[in-house]
Amino acid sequence: MEVKEVEEKQIWEDFLLSTHPNTFLQNWNWGVFNHSIGRKIFRLGIFSESKLVGICLLLKYESKLANYFYAPRGPVLTWEDPKTFDLLLDKIKLLSREESVDFLKLDPLLEESKENQDIFSLRGFKKAVTFVQVEDAWLIDLSKSEDELLAEMRKTTRYLVRNEPKQGIKVEVSDSLEDIEAFADLLYQTAGRKNFVNHPKSYYIKQFEILAPKSEMKLFKSFKNGNVQAMAVVAFYGDSAYYLHGASVPGSSSVGYSLQWEAIKEAKRRGLKYYNFWGVVKDKHFHPGHPWYGFSFFKKGFGGFKYSYLRAQDLPYTNKYWLYRAAELARRLGKRLTQGYWED
Repeated sequence: MEVKEVEEKQIWEDFLLSTHPNTFLQNWNWGVFNHSIGRKIFRLGIFSESKLVGICLLLKYESKLANYFYAPRGPVLTWEDPKTFDLLLDKIKLLSREESVDFLKLDPLLEESKENQDIFSLRGFKKAVTFVQVEDAWLIDLSKSEDELLAEMRKTTRYLVRNEPKQGIKVEVSDSLEDIEAFADLLYQTAGRKNFVNHPKSYYIKQFEILAPKSEMKLFKSFKNGNVQAMAVVAFYGDSAYYLHGASVPGSSSVGYSLQWEAIKEAKRRGLKYYNFWGVVKDKHFHPGHPWYGFSFFKKGFGGFKYSYLRAQDLPYTNKYWLYRAAELARRLGKRLTQGYWED
């Protein structure tokens, strides 16, 4: 067995799409996107007798405190075979010396459990201070019929899904760069009202510019009398659709019920298995006083089930990691004191 960089897109994509579950966060085009915004990327493949048996898209992050490698929802491999993972870790350690990297952060596509945590703890990993990707995701099983999906919705959600069109709310699907630019503006307005932090506008625009032409991302927008009411960016890859970003006009007639229903139906038309609403607040914080309660309540109204991922895992290489970790702890405590809640 050996680990080396994969240079052919088709080989990478064929392997990733053959695995279940899979994720757009490890696909070839996600690497293209990250490279386009200035990050150094490494596409590592694990080969056994010339056959690809595992992959890991690594992104290099640089900061004043520490540099680190990050694998979003990676690596993708057979976890039952420890040799495969250990071989990959050996390669990444060598690469970290060449790239002056202080630690490795993995965000595996694994369910939260003691057994899965042990895979990392036994190899010196530390559970990250906070999450990067969502930990508690809300999923809908798309194998069910539309009538079954409607029946499983909260009563008020089902009513709004059915009645928004009667009130003149229409939904369109777009690949337009002009529309994604408008979405980025609206997202910033929404963030200002709801007190959350966004990436730069260029982050969303470049992401869409790369993924939309490959049919891996669409923009859904609801409008009434020609005026936009709400917008949502949805990614499509492998067996799932992912609701990534949403924004709405203050005081609008629609906050996205029929919009989400159209996205769900599009995922069904593509033959996908799941519609992933992305993150919801943890059960212990699911109460009206928490700032994430509103969007979590909205998502859960569509029916479905929660899936909890393993917390991101950090492997220290140098003492700079501990400075980085201390800063993360301080930031987390600061948010608790100023905003009155824990992130997790």
